[in-house]
Amino acid sequence: MSDALVRGEVGMGPILYNAVFAKQKDGAPLKMIFPPEGVPVNPYASGIPKTAAHPNAAKLFLNWCLSKEGQTFMIKELGNLTTLKEAPVYPEGFDPKVVKVWVPKFDDYVKLHGPWVAEWDKTFGYRQ
Repeated sequence: MSDALVRGEVGMGPILYNAVFAKQKDGAPLKMIFPPEGVPVNPYASGIPKTAAHPNAAKLFLNWCLSKEGQTFMIKELGNLTTLKEAPVYPEGFDPKVVKVWVPKFDDYVKLHGPWVAEWDKTFGYRQ
C-alpha cells in the first residue's frame, strides 16, 4: 500500500505511520493524517532470547531502546510511537491531547482486521 501511495496509484490508504515514514523522509510527496477520532496502534514486543550470543550487549541495547534517548531516536528516525508515559517527542501532526490512540486487544484486532480491510477496499475500489 505504501508503494502504491508513493507511485500515485491510490490517493489514500490505511497505513502504519512507520511504513511510510522512511519514504516521506526520502522526499516522497506524502502526508500522514492522525484523525482525532483515533488511530489504532500495532504494539510489538522486544526481548532477549535465551540463546543470545551476547546477552549483556543485548541488555544494553534494549535498555537504550527503552530510554528517553532511544525512544526519541525511534520516533524521529524510524517513525515509531512510544509507550512512555511522557513521550520525548511526537511525530508531526500527532497531538496526544487531540488524537485518541486505540490499543486493541489482540483477539479484537484479529477479528476486526478482515472486515475493515474489506470495507476499505469496497469503499475505495481497491483490490488486494
